[in-house]
Amino acid sequence: MGAVVPAGRGEGAATAPAPPVPGQRAASARPPEDPAEAGARGRTEIPARVVEKIAVRAAAEQPAVRPLGGRGPFGGAEPARAHARLSGDTAVIRLAVALAYPVPLRSTAAELRARVAERVEELTGMSVPRVDIDVSELVRAGRVG
Repeated sequence: MGAVVPAGRGEGAATAPAPPVPGQRAASARPPEDPAEAGARGRTEIPARVVEKIAVRAAAEQPAVRPLGGRGPFGGAEPARAHARLSGDTAVIRLAVALAYPVPLRSTAAELRARVAERVEELTGMSVPRVDIDVSELVRAGRVG
């Protein structure tokens, strides 16, 4: 005699999807897409001002960077000023910063340059072959802005 198979569990039987779990998103039926394929469907434009904001935020993350003497748009001193020149998927950035005094300027600027390029590349997908650093001010310990 053949094996007893519960109804709906034999070969070729359709299985109903499990009920959704509250707070959990349903799994996509599509596999994750290749970024190259996504680009074939449209363009993403990133304006220079967005690249500049990312550069300023990245600079502010560096411990030696101090607020510039000028005032920012919200009444506080800006951590840096940036200008980005874009050409296709390439960004060249010029950054004006105030640094703590005393710090080794060349090595601090090199670290800052690498950090800004890394963050802009990470967040935008652009190539950043050059970041020019202008040390506009040296700020003694204790001075805030």
